[in-house]
Amino acid sequence: MSIKRKIEENNEEESLSLDRMITYFLIACTIIIGVLTLLLFYDGISVNKEKRISDYITASDKLQKDTEQLTEPFKLYANGENDNFTLVEKDLETMKQKVAEAKALDAPREFLEHKDKVNAILTERYAAVYGYSLGNRSRQAAREKFEQMDKLEEEEKDSLITAMERANIDYEQLEDGTIRFYFKTY
Repeated sequence: MSIKRKIEENNEEESLSLDRMITYFLIACTIIIGVLTLLLFYDGISVNKEKRISDYITASDKLQKDTEQLTEPFKLYANGENDNFTLVEKDLETMKQKVAEAKALDAPREFLEHKDKVNAILTERYAAVYGYSLGNRSRQAAREKFEQMDKLEEEEKDSLITAMERANIDYEQLEDGTIRFYFKTY
């Protein structure tokens, strides 16, 4: 009987060993699936954050380009390159609307300083055109406003780069000063 008992004990040990192996395998699979799920969840959050940043940068850039286009004839007037500048009331109202849109932009936390710089630029552009509409036709005063705007635009670019670095957004600055940034999408 002792041989029979040993065989039964060996079978039980093999059965327990096989059960343990299966249990450990299932635990390992569960851990691996959990880690992969967490990584995918984190990546999804990261993609959403980068999309929000991209949307903000795109919107702020569009507002700046729109207002720059509206003030370009006035800038030419200020520099003496255009003597026939006439202000269209609709343009003044559009500028006012763009300033309001800039203030309403939903900037990510890292870009709050940048949003302030964009608002300052748009406000200065509006103030320059508004001053002209009130009768301040001095080219010198207009030129000074545009010099101030140029300084603000440099500060805006610096704050954009700083914000991108804080947000860990990959970017490159091209030779012409343009900033190109990269973000993940699905």
